[in-house]
Amino acid sequence: MERRVRIRPIDPVQLCGKGTSVTELYRVEETLDRTKIHHLVFFDRHGWYCEHGKQCSVVSDVQKFTRRRT
Repeated sequence: MERRVRIRPIDPVQLCGKGTSVTELYRVEETLDRTKIHHLVFFDRHGWYCEHGKQCSVVSDVQKFTRRRT
């Protein structure tokens, strides 16, 4: 099974509003064979999490992505 992940940063204030506690936000497109799954991954005072839960596999993908960028 082939897995591909595409990660795009999003401005958290633009999507969540001025009062948001989210400091980092990413839209992730995960492709498993031919099935695409879309995710939103957030970082705020609670840590990293996906709209699908903290245990979602793309959370670690985004964490690796952010470490490579710094």
